[in-house]
Amino acid sequence: MPIGKIREKVLFGIGKARGSIHRYTWWRWIIGCAFTIGVALLPILDILRFDLWSGRHMWMGEQVDIVAAAKAFAFPFLAVNILIVVVSRFFGRYLCGYMCPYGSLARLAEWFRWREGTGKSRLLRFSSMIGVSLLLTAITFSFWVDWRVFVEGSALAVNLSSAFLILGTAVLAWAIDRLGLTFCHDWCPSGIYFAILGPKTSNGVEFAHPDACIECDVCDKACPIDLLPREMEFDDEAHERPASGLYPDGMTNHGLCIRCGDCVVACEAMTAPYDTPVPLRMGFLPPEDERVRPGLESAPTTSSD
Repeated sequence: MPIGKIREKVLFGIGKARGSIHRYTWWRWIIGCAFTIGVALLPILDILRFDLWSGRHMWMGEQVDIVAAAKAFAFPFLAVNILIVVVSRFFGRYLCGYMCPYGSLARLAEWFRWREGTGKSRLLRFSSMIGVSLLLTAITFSFWVDWRVFVEGSALAVNLSSAFLILGTAVLAWAIDRLGLTFCHDWCPSGIYFAILGPKTSNGVEFAHPDACIECDVCDKACPIDLLPREMEFDDEAHERPASGLYPDGMTNHGLCIRCGDCVVACEAMTAPYDTPVPLRMGFLPPEDERVRPGLESAPTTSSD
């Protein structure tokens, strides 16, 4: 339901009315860009690079054999995965909402889609999607093949390397533009892994002020994972999302929520005219026995100011 045009229209209308970039968007781009730059610097600075073409495997600036490079890579890789397990277990899928390059680019595609109107804007959207997809494909390529292959390599090596860059760019650009966040909703294997890790967390979306809710349901329409944000804190069967794509039945709200904050953004916008607290918030949750189940009675009255 929210995936696609309904969700995009809601968020586009909210952004247009607000006239400024929301703080969650700023954080998403700052964190996402910093993470991508950090990963890209690893092969560029020869901190870590495998070379399936010439065998120039690098670790901390020194050329090593592939076994030594793999052993050196194993410990940082294990450490990062342990950190991911800890973060996902106690804080939820913030990695999906704020660090995943694919998710950020899917949102960029949404942004371009709802600003199209002329041939110039469509060209800008197309060139931007191709550009960022090529950049991510090139970063992946640089981990496994030395770029000198295009100067020193045989015709076969050059053709294979070119085919990888072209095919990888085309597939990623298509997925970002056509699948968008539906991939996160249905098919992302990392998302399933994170969701299983964090069935209950101490952090997430809270329906903090039920009495202030105006029952507009815009938060429901804004959720890219098709959850009900006002019922996020409760994980009984009535609140579970049905199986979808690779995601099976029985997964909890805490596990599925990617902590993107779209529902809070929608809630802030819809309740802005009222002199009341924002009903939804994202952050640390109160103890389970102190959480308030949804019980909406009346909409707030407008401020006399």
